[in-house]
Amino acid sequence: MKYLNKLILLPLLVLLLAASSCKKDKAEPQLPAATMEGKNTFGAMVNGKVWTPKGRPNFYESNLSVVYDPGYEAGSLEIKAFRVTENTDDYIFIYMSQLDHEGIYNLDNPKFGTATFWSHCTYEREPEVYRRGKLEITKLDLTNGIIAGKFEFTLAKLGCDTVRVTEGRFDKKLF
Repeated sequence: MKYLNKLILLPLLVLLLAASSCKKDKAEPQLPAATMEGKNTFGAMVNGKVWTPKGRPNFYESNLSVVYDPGYEAGSLEIKAFRVTENTDDYIFIYMSQLDHEGIYNLDNPKFGTATFWSHCTYEREPEVYRRGKLEITKLDLTNGIIAGKFEFTLAKLGCDTVRVTEGRFDKKLF
């Protein structure tokens, strides 16, 4: 009789374990595809974790703004991306002047181009912020109003953690 009880309990135990492991896991956030079609996307890896715009910082500003002005400072690009969640309030800002063609631009010189990250610690245009990075414009189509590109940068400041932004990409319809 004990043997028969064990035979019945064993399949029930296996069935319970299998059923409990079938719960859907919460999908891990993913970076948007690196497209060049004006899909209004932005994303990057920040210190190894997916970072995409989320939330709305205030009534007047969306979580992603990309502005290109070909007539200002020989072509200027300004990208602002916000992520507001229950636990974080982050901001990525990229600025580049003298941007008039597809190609690679240096984010190391705050006079012409810079990358900023704001979170619990602010990494702005201050001289004491170490910054290295690049911005690659993969599409600049003013006829169809599309700008797309990739970026990466590292920021460091005394008293703050180093911020490493990799695999950055954006694809924006300008108008």
